[in-house]
Amino acid sequence: MNHEMEPPRRQERQEIKYKDSKKIKTTESLRSWRLGGAYASWRPLFLLALCAGLLAGCGTSGGALSGVTASTNMLVPGSSGIGRPPGIVEVRYTLGSKADVSAQLQGPVNSTLLSAQQEAGSHILRFNGVVAGGDRAAPSGGYKVVRHTVPDGDYTITVSANGAQQSVPLKVSGSDTKPPSFTNIVVHPDTISPNSDAVDDVAEVTSRADQTATLSVDLTGPNGTKTTAFAPQEKGPGEQNVVLDGRDARSQILPDGVYTVTVRAQDRAGNRVEAQRPLTIQGGGEPSIEILKVDISPQQVMLRGSIAVSVTVRNNGKVPLRTQGPDPGYTYTTNDSYSSIESGKWTDKSGLWRVGIDWDGNSGGSGAYRYPFRWGFGKTLMPGETVVTGGKITILKQERKMWFYAGVLQEGVRIFLDRLGRTPVEVGF
Repeated sequence: MNHEMEPPRRQERQEIKYKDSKKIKTTESLRSWRLGGAYASWRPLFLLALCAGLLAGCGTSGGALSGVTASTNMLVPGSSGIGRPPGIVEVRYTLGSKADVSAQLQGPVNSTLLSAQQEAGSHILRFNGVVAGGDRAAPSGGYKVVRHTVPDGDYTITVSANGAQQSVPLKVSGSDTKPPSFTNIVVHPDTISPNSDAVDDVAEVTSRADQTATLSVDLTGPNGTKTTAFAPQEKGPGEQNVVLDGRDARSQILPDGVYTVTVRAQDRAGNRVEAQRPLTIQGGGEPSIEILKVDISPQQVMLRGSIAVSVTVRNNGKVPLRTQGPDPGYTYTTNDSYSSIESGKWTDKSGLWRVGIDWDGNSGGSGAYRYPFRWGFGKTLMPGETVVTGGKITILKQERKMWFYAGVLQEGVRIFLDRLGRTPVEVGF
């Protein structure tokens, strides 16, 4: 009997091979699981640290300023309209964080275009070829150049932020660098009292320009408050006139004080000149008056008889009320008017104050000759003062009943008080 071990049968060999392979796989799985625990603990931390390092590098590498571009590389100051060369350049840039930003123009003329602190994000700088003039005195000495266009030439605009900077090129052509001619600048009178008394209530600013320019006038008060007296408006060459009435945009009278009148002229290219003159406002205020009593008597009178008129008024404002005649006591007839008596001596003078009497039958009370019978106060009526004025009226009109009433007029300006103290007067004839 042969005791030598026989080689395993084919099926047995396959089973042994399968078992050995299973052991190997089991061993590898165990080894992989053991290593996998380590991977599970340090692999996410490694990736997180790597990403953080990359992000930190991105935040400090070129993040302060980026994307500096210009909308055009050529500029014609003052140009506008479809099909014409660009009259403005837009420089766009992005800030990675809040920064102190400056923009410098460098070339035939150097100037600072921007110096400000800006937040992170996208920004636009617009440049129209005009820079500050450095308050250069004009040849005449009566005004100064405050803004002017840059001359033709090659320039660069450099944007800087937190140590980083980028530049864009720019070519300027067709520039008109001659400022407007601005002469004969006068403010007269140099002291006004805007109180509607017809004496120096307004001042006039006169000037002359030799070419078309946009004109504007401002008033700057003692406290620095600015009031627009004449909004920017394009004017042709020649003499110009602007009235200063001492009021703000809401028509309120400005406080007393010394003001600076600034007159500006700017041509279409952007060159701007200005002149400054002093103006004093004093005694300004709104006038006011009240009628305390109206007495018209007698209330029955024969034709060609007379009635007496007495009107008591008080200045309840803060400014004097100047007046004109006739003085209290003057006698009218119903055929007269203030402008017909004494050869027109008492025709109304703008801004002065008088008391008037009218009646319903006088063109219905709304005709061209309202308040034909007028009397002055006899003197300038000061704030708080009371005066009695009036006179007599001889009745020549054949009207059975005449309804009279009183008013106060600021001549040439307005009827300040109207239809007060209505009184009927019966006329016999």
